[in-house]
Amino acid sequence: MKNYTPYFIFIFFLVGFAANAQKKTYYHDSTYYKSYNDYLHLRLYTVYKFNNLIVNAQNPESEHQQLVYAPNGNLNLGFGFNYKGLGINFGFNFPFINNDNGTLGETKKLDMRSYMYGRRYAIDFGLQFYKGFFLREYNDINPPGTPNPPSEIRGDMRVNTLGITAFKIQNYEKFSFRAAFAQTEVQKKSAGSLIYGPYINLLSVKADSSLVPEHIRDKFHLKSNVIEGNYGSMGLIGGYAQTFVLGQRLFLTGAAAVGYGITYGNYQYATDKGNVNDTAWQGGAKLNGKLSFGYNHGRTYVGTSYVIESYNITTSSDTIALYWMGQFRFNIVQRFNWDVKFLDWILEKKRNVTGG
Repeated sequence: MKNYTPYFIFIFFLVGFAANAQKKTYYHDSTYYKSYNDYLHLRLYTVYKFNNLIVNAQNPESEHQQLVYAPNGNLNLGFGFNYKGLGINFGFNFPFINNDNGTLGETKKLDMRSYMYGRRYAIDFGLQFYKGFFLREYNDINPPGTPNPPSEIRGDMRVNTLGITAFKIQNYEKFSFRAAFAQTEVQKKSAGSLIYGPYINLLSVKADSSLVPEHIRDKFHLKSNVIEGNYGSMGLIGGYAQTFVLGQRLFLTGAAAVGYGITYGNYQYATDKGNVNDTAWQGGAKLNGKLSFGYNHGRTYVGTSYVIESYNITTSSDTIALYWMGQFRFNIVQRFNWDVKFLDWILEKKRNVTGG
C-alpha cells in the first residue's frame, strides 16, 4: 500500500473539497431551471451496476485477441428519498430475479457508488470489492452474443477499486445536472456547459492463476498472463454536457468527457520460468459518459439514466488493459412540499456538529 500514498492524499483532498462544495448555494437563472431541493422526494427505482476487466494482446503470429471478464451482476429494486440536501436509497437483491449463479457463477461484492450533483460541482465516487468473475467474451471462443454458459468461471478472481472524478460545471447558472440525475431540479430550457476537473483511480486484481486461461495462453503475449497487480492513474478530464428540453416536459441530457494522466502498475505475471514482478509508469486515458432521458415536470419525474467510465491499466509490455464500470437506473419520483420535522431535526444537528 505504500506505493499508493500520493493517491490517497489526493483522494482525501478531493473528498474534502467535494463535501465543502456541495454545502454552498449558488445563484442560478430560474428561467432555465427550477429548484425543488427543499421538497420531500420519494423515489422508487431499479438499478443495474456493471464492470468489466478487459485484457488485450497483440500476438505477432496471430490477430488481435481480447478477453472480457465480468462479475455476475444483479438487478436491484429499491426506494429512497431526498430532502433539503439529505438523500438515502435502499436497494434489495431479489433471488427470484437474479437466479443465474448456477450458470455464471457466484459473485460476492460490496459496491458503493455515489454520484453527487451539486449546483457548481459534480462528483463521481466509487468503492468496489468483487470476488467471482466469468469470461464473458473471447473473440475466438465466445464471440459477442454467444449464449451461456461461458467458457471460464473464475471464482478465485478478485477486483477492488477506489476512484473519484470531480467536475466543475462552468455554466451552472443555466445548466443543471441535478435535474437529470438527482431529480431535485427541473430544467425548463435547453442549456449546456463545459465540465472539467481532476480524477484519480486505484485498482487491484488478484487470482490463483493467470487471468489468461491455460488452454488459450499461447495466443497471447507473454506479459498478458497477469496473476495479480496494483494499478493507479490520475490526471485531468474535460468535456461538455447538454440538456435538450422537449415540449417543456420531456428532456434528454448527455455528457461526455475525456481525460489523460499518468498511470502506474506493479504486477506479477506468469512465465515458463515462474512468476515475475514488474513495475511500469506510463500515460493513459480516461473516459466518462452520462445519458439520461425522461419526463420531468412539476412534482413528477419518470426517467432513466446511464453512467459509464473507463480507464487504462498499465503494464510494461504492449498489452493494453482497460477497466469499464457503470450503472443503469430507472427512477419514479414524486415531490411533496412537506416539512418533515424529524429530518429537519437531523439536519439541524448536522449543521451544529459541522458548523455548516
